[in-house]
Amino acid sequence: MALTTLKDDLLAEFREERTMIKEQIEILDPLATTLRKPAAIRLLSSSTLTLTEYICYCVSIGGIAFMAFMHLIYPFSLLGDIFYNSQFRNGIGAPNLLFLTIAVYGLVAISIFFAFCIGRMAREIRLKNEILNLAGKDIRTIVGQHLERKAALETVEQRHMLGFSGISQPQTTQKIPVNEVLNSAYREGISQRA
Repeated sequence: MALTTLKDDLLAEFREERTMIKEQIEILDPLATTLRKPAAIRLLSSSTLTLTEYICYCVSIGGIAFMAFMHLIYPFSLLGDIFYNSQFRNGIGAPNLLFLTIAVYGLVAISIFFAFCIGRMAREIRLKNEILNLAGKDIRTIVGQHLERKAALETVEQRHMLGFSGISQPQTTQKIPVNEVLNSAYREGISQRA
């Protein structure tokens, strides 16, 4: 294996860094764009999710209170009246009335559980949206830093490595003072006179 010079190693590292930055920008830029939403839409969805969360929690608490006082509320109080009236209980059957009462309370309990679950899901979605928004900002910052680094690398390449892309660096010409520039027409005029 041949030993390479420091210049060759630095040029190879320069090429690899340019390639890596280009690939990372290609990956991160679309990701940052999709993660970021306009602030108005994000604010609306965040406030909607917060409102939904609190409404669902209130419905859950109200549902528990409703279950506790359901025997006092009109349509549901009839279940208790029918259950404790011996004529209706014997006609319908005590087990049937008991199952009906349990089913009504069970439906209310399931509704309370679902309202609480919806509130929890709205909270989780709201927290995830905040995390995604922060990630979008961070990715946008990283893409900006990569673009700055890419511009710095291109500047270095243009300044020092024009031979890197196959273009040779122009040779510098010496400046000739204006008074020493020969005028060929003037010389021809002098030679014709003589």
